[in-house]
Amino acid sequence: MLTVNREFQNKDDAYCFSLAKALYCVATPVTVGFFAPWGHCKNFLLDRIREYMRYQSWKKDQQEFHRTGLRQRGTTGWDLVSVILLMIFYRPVLTPQHRQRRNVQHVFIHFSAWEYAGSDQLWAGLITALCDGIENHFGLVPMSVYRTVGRKCGIVESSLPKEWVSKKYLCLPLWAAILLVLGVAVVVAVLIFLYGIPVGDASGDAIAVAEGVGATAVGITAAAAVRMGVMVLRNVVVNQKAQLERQMNRTDLSAQLGFMSNVKREVRIIAKFLQFMEIFQRRKLRVVLEITSLDRCSPDKVVGVLDAMNILLSDYEAPFISILVADPSVIVDCVENSLFMKGMANNGYDFLNRIITLPFSVPKTDHNTKMQLIQRMVQCKEEQENSFEDDEESGENFLLKNPAKETNTSMICCCCKSADQKMPGRSRDSSRVPLVVVHSPKMEEPHNRRCGKGFKAKDLIQEAFEYLLDDSMKEYVTDNTLQMKRIINNITVTVRLMATEVPRDKLCPQKVTAWVLLANQWPCRLSWILQCIEDDEQTGRLCEGQECQLTPDLFLWEVYEKYMEELDMLKAQLEKLLELDRDPELFHNFLCGRFRVQDANFFLPYTVNLDSSLKRHMELLRGSRNLKRINKTYGISKCILFGMSVEQICKEMDSLSLKEENAQRYKERLREHHLDGRALLYSDRNEVKDALGMGLGEWMAFCMHFLDSTPVPSALPLFPAKSWLGLQDSTLKGSQLSLSKENILR
Repeated sequence: MLTVNREFQNKDDAYCFSLAKALYCVATPVTVGFFAPWGHCKNFLLDRIREYMRYQSWKKDQQEFHRTGLRQRGTTGWDLVSVILLMIFYRPVLTPQHRQRRNVQHVFIHFSAWEYAGSDQLWAGLITALCDGIENHFGLVPMSVYRTVGRKCGIVESSLPKEWVSKKYLCLPLWAAILLVLGVAVVVAVLIFLYGIPVGDASGDAIAVAEGVGATAVGITAAAAVRMGVMVLRNVVVNQKAQLERQMNRTDLSAQLGFMSNVKREVRIIAKFLQFMEIFQRRKLRVVLEITSLDRCSPDKVVGVLDAMNILLSDYEAPFISILVADPSVIVDCVENSLFMKGMANNGYDFLNRIITLPFSVPKTDHNTKMQLIQRMVQCKEEQENSFEDDEESGENFLLKNPAKETNTSMICCCCKSADQKMPGRSRDSSRVPLVVVHSPKMEEPHNRRCGKGFKAKDLIQEAFEYLLDDSMKEYVTDNTLQMKRIINNITVTVRLMATEVPRDKLCPQKVTAWVLLANQWPCRLSWILQCIEDDEQTGRLCEGQECQLTPDLFLWEVYEKYMEELDMLKAQLEKLLELDRDPELFHNFLCGRFRVQDANFFLPYTVNLDSSLKRHMELLRGSRNLKRINKTYGISKCILFGMSVEQICKEMDSLSLKEENAQRYKERLREHHLDGRALLYSDRNEVKDALGMGLGEWMAFCMHFLDSTPVPSALPLFPAKSWLGLQDSTLKGSQLSLSKENILR
């Protein structure tokens, strides 16, 4: 029995609930990018999403039963007999009543790419896991019978209320034709019993002719029945998963050109089987394929699995929901380093955007959730320790009272230990410790905090969609249909997520739509702005008494303008990320006067469609961890020097330990020439030295502290011009170039 918490006990539950609601209504096929860093309890979050979706399916089934009075069917007992007879004698009809059904059942299939990492064709393992999951859910017999007799019979579309039409054989219903053949068989048997089998020349005997014709008809029918039975038995004994694995492990698989076609045909058969079972069970069916551990495989195998996902998405009527659970930064590196993708996907992020229909980036775990996780781990560990101690004490007392049974007890323990080793499925997985212990023994509806606020999320979603269709937004919406789907799906998830946490008076659907569009169209520039805001807040906390330069009422475009030149300095390192953004001029028109710093801080916890690895990459480039240096020996980084004013540079001059009169003279010349951090970076070193009038030693100390390098010598070293010890002069230039890049990163 499914158990659901009465309320959201942490933010992760709210995220899982919002995504589950969106996946229940999403149009298939769809690929969800469930992006989270390593060690973020992704398996537990998938379990929570699965529970919410199953609960939603159960609730919709109850509503459909009360609406129509027809119960949903299964694949056991008499339902199994019914589905087999329907597969043999009838064809399903897609009626208007079936199109109006809103109850959906999800078939969850877990695929761990690490289990198939040893195979040459990892992508084929995805299809085998799909076949095995379908057979385990519906049973091996229905799937085997459908492969034999049902796959050639498509669905009939009709406006009639009848859900089944009989198959035809010689212009007769198939069941009537079989009854007719059985009747002929009975007549032939009676004739043979009365007149016997004709011997000799019986060309003129009418009875003999009737017996021959009847025997022929019965024989052909019996042969067809035997053939069908043999094929069903073969499919039961050797299922499709075993057949694909045998082909997958063949050494000459690379030379077998038809293997990909066989896999594609198998996916099409599964899709048709699901359509058949939809009409039989009186509900819609969706296959949720959870792909995990892909970021632990080699680059070529990762690309193979992504290609297999494209196979699933190539059929626009396939009811597949693929959830790619991985760290996006690892997947991007694998795509860019794969030998199969050279020249095709130089930008891994762009390649992912072509596949992912609904990106969902799990944010960092909040403090409450982390404390709950630690508390549950501690409780689980204490229970294990207490149980272990109790078992040891009871075992010792039992052996003291019954010393003769000590030998038998040890033998039993050894047998249990060997049995546990043979059954790995029963071992406890300590890595999947639940965040919340569920105490409710029965199914309960999750308490949604929206209920007490007097508004529903679907009304807000409708307002958001109306604003998206407004004429003022048509210029900023892309013409890419995949991007359109991403925007629509992300608006739904974001509104539902905010409806669980934000009061109605603070939730503006129009602003949510604009924010989702901003994150989808310009992810790199928005991540840069958010990183600058975060660094400014960290600087204010580290430097006590210093106020943040970015006030809450400052527009985000002003923040972007303030750090635009710094972004230009790092554009070589951010080239691939900047390719993800759309037109920069539209970015200015869209962002100008629309959002402030306080709006960015408000929407950031709910921005699930923005990849956090982009912001992390910028964080490393800006050196946000080294904003306040304790050791001044290594000087100031260029990123920090870029934002320093003249007075800040004069104040920093005191750390050089110069003579007081010289230091005052240099400060006056800095103010006279207005040499701030930007001027020091872009000016010629010799011109700066002449303007300050420094000696050689003081100029050396100034360059090492502010410019983070030694002065450029006026003459070359005392080495030969072309080579020295067999090394070309380009080696020196290359080393200087690499050092300059490291200085920028510092």
